[in-house]
Amino acid sequence: MVFLFRFPVIAVMVLLCIASGCVQPDMVLPSISPAQAESPALVIDHTFPFEESEITISLPLDSGVYYGARDADKQIYLYTDLTDRDWLPHYYRAFIDDPHQEEFLLDLIEELRRVRSDLQLDDDRYLELCCVFVQSLPYDDDTVLIEPKFPIETYGDGTGDCDDKSLLLAGILSREEYSVALLLYSEEAHMAVGVKGDGCRDIGDGYVFIETTRSNFVGIVPEMLAGDIVLESDPLIIPIRDGTIRYGRCDQTIVLSDLLTYCRDEIDRLNAEMERESVLIREMNDDIGALRREMDILIRQGRYQEYNRQVPVFNSLIDRYNKRIEEYNRLVRSAERYVAIHTTLINRMYDRYGLYREMLKEGIIAELRSGI
Repeated sequence: MVFLFRFPVIAVMVLLCIASGCVQPDMVLPSISPAQAESPALVIDHTFPFEESEITISLPLDSGVYYGARDADKQIYLYTDLTDRDWLPHYYRAFIDDPHQEEFLLDLIEELRRVRSDLQLDDDRYLELCCVFVQSLPYDDDTVLIEPKFPIETYGDGTGDCDDKSLLLAGILSREEYSVALLLYSEEAHMAVGVKGDGCRDIGDGYVFIETTRSNFVGIVPEMLAGDIVLESDPLIIPIRDGTIRYGRCDQTIVLSDLLTYCRDEIDRLNAEMERESVLIREMNDDIGALRREMDILIRQGRYQEYNRQVPVFNSLIDRYNKRIEEYNRLVRSAERYVAIHTTLINRMYDRYGLYREMLKEGIIAELRSGI
């Protein structure tokens, strides 16, 4: 699966003004014109895990707005020569700020706030809730569509590409007073979200990274995206809102990310040791077999004195062999432990809060720190 990014289609047009003094815009942006719909509302549910809970978000969508968004012309029409940096921010903000879907976004936020109240979440955990919700929507690698979706479409379809899901998350966070931006990686054809935060790698202008296509800790850039894509370029940062709330748990997401690396390194080290031990075990097994055959010959030939001299040699070899087996099994148990920790971290990226406390309680974070 490749994280497909759909770059917007531009239509450059020239208007001939018949009357002198006419005024024309620099650009015409995508917008929603509500459609006539047979049913007034579409009730859409999304269920996803967050921390120790199973969350269900249920919203009635205005079907006219949803179908209007789906059928909207999503090209941008430029009437003057503008650089990408000039028109791209206007283009993407048009999807986030279209007034016809404002009611949808506010209803969605009301649902998310209900969960926040039920779980008594602080600002950091609430941001994570919003991220996990968007990350939980299945990734869509449909190569037919070219332009992004409006957030109401992404929610209604229950799926989206990297830009679709990033626009949805940015729309939520910007209305909840987080400082948020879109991160456009044109070279890698990828889009993510940035929020102002402390302690993580600064993507630029104080923003930390949020991946929207899959579960991932806030502030951590994935080592590799599907399709062997590595984010190496500097993104174009498109500010959406300069809010008052920053993300403050990068200290923990960095530790959890470092634990993933630590586990992989330990697994590789242990596998190498296990391979060396298995070679020695095979060699000793061959030696034991050869000595056993030699001793069997001595017995059959009645050479009991020579046989008895070989018994302590054989027993010593067996003892050393058993110790090698014990060492190999110890390495296997250690490797299995790190595999289990790594699997837990990968499978529970929707629970930074619980994971960090669990790893701290079990002493794994102390082990990581002592090994650095």
